[in-house]
Amino acid sequence: MKINGIKGGFLALTAALLLSLAACHSVNRLANDREIAILAVNDIHANIDLFPRFAALVDSLRSVHPDLLVFSAGDNRTGNPLNDMYNPTNYPVIDMMNKVGFDMTAVGNHEWDANIEALQQNIADAEFPFLCANVIIPDSIKLDISPYKVINKQGIKIAVVGLLQLGSSGFPSVYRANVSRVGFVKGSDVVPDYKYLRDENDLFILLSHEGFEEDLRLADSFPFVDAIIGGHSHTLVEHPEAHNGVLVTQSGSKLNYTTLHTFKFRAGKLVDKKAVVLNVKGFRKENAEMRDLVDHYSRNERLDVVLANATTSFNTREEIGCMVTDAIREGAGADFGFHNTGGIRVNHLDKGPITVKDVYSIDPFNNMVVVYTMTGAQLKRFIMQSYKQNGKRASFVSGMCYKIVTDDDGYPKSVMITPENGTFSDEAEYKVAMNEYMATSIKFNSVDDGTSLYKTTEEMTMDYLRNMKNIDYQNVKRTE
Repeated sequence: MKINGIKGGFLALTAALLLSLAACHSVNRLANDREIAILAVNDIHANIDLFPRFAALVDSLRSVHPDLLVFSAGDNRTGNPLNDMYNPTNYPVIDMMNKVGFDMTAVGNHEWDANIEALQQNIADAEFPFLCANVIIPDSIKLDISPYKVINKQGIKIAVVGLLQLGSSGFPSVYRANVSRVGFVKGSDVVPDYKYLRDENDLFILLSHEGFEEDLRLADSFPFVDAIIGGHSHTLVEHPEAHNGVLVTQSGSKLNYTTLHTFKFRAGKLVDKKAVVLNVKGFRKENAEMRDLVDHYSRNERLDVVLANATTSFNTREEIGCMVTDAIREGAGADFGFHNTGGIRVNHLDKGPITVKDVYSIDPFNNMVVVYTMTGAQLKRFIMQSYKQNGKRASFVSGMCYKIVTDDDGYPKSVMITPENGTFSDEAEYKVAMNEYMATSIKFNSVDDGTSLYKTTEEMTMDYLRNMKNIDYQNVKRTE
């Protein structure tokens, strides 16, 4: 998703152009008391391949801004099996962030994708703090997450408060069992609790993993905030500018871009703030130490094992989703299989061999498969509720095709089901397989309480591919 600023227009400076501008800036800094520079990324999603370029860009910027701060707005993990399947999980990204010299990170929803103990290990390994003000951590859990951090640079005190996205259920978008031992409150409810930091410090920033639209609402509600550095929605705000006086930024995802923020102070007062977007992927230089680290972490023969051959390419996320749901349905012995769209993280697969690494890239969440007995009527309500809770997107399916009928506002009125085999009846009972995330996040009724098969969607997909050997899902579409 791209946003051409809040009013429009595009600004994507290359690093070379930015550095030339920054060099000119440095000549004029004598006229200003202080200038604080913050480089921010968000939703890295374990894209370690771009860290050598990002590290080189940071090195170049530090030659102009020696006190450069580096922030992440969360979701540093999940998306690359080289990182997510490492032992301990997520260590490669943490190691690289340490080497770059990150100063802090927000806690994103995907930071919770492993268990609490794994997050504890990540925090222990990190040489930077994890921030989140709207998580409630019982004393019985030793989870070193701070609500805020104050940094002093050049005599300027910078207060940063972390925020985490919550869905309509009051939980972040994550498998519910992973966060069952902690609680959450809305970010907008806790921001007023930290207004005192505005009075005690020179610069007040929200490091928000709430999504761009929510960040705009926060800017409307809390104009005392100087800047909101955001994440979660993967929005590339190409020309950042102030909204209600609050500078609101976000840098896309997967380390393709980063945003440089500069805050100018005169006589201790903030007199100017701006941000420019830099193209990390287009930066030509690489940091040699980081390149060696990437090469080191990329050696994993277990992930290179070939499972099957794709006789044609996969060109849409639904084609891939249909393959995964077929694997779930077959592995569970169910009539129908479902998978949420957000749980499929790849939009394209080339023709040719499909490896273990490909499967973990497609579906990196290690969700167990659960089977429910539902009547046809209950199944229809499940499909419509899934559509509503999934941002008006139809979940991927196996064993049927279905069409959501909506009103003029996009609200689902009914669903038309065409089963793959036989007929469909509202009164008949069916076995319905889905991943644990859907089972715990979607509101639905069923005949029974569901049975976990204690086998993950990835394991079922790998079994399915080994059995099939050759597959072709090109142009397969089952929902509308």
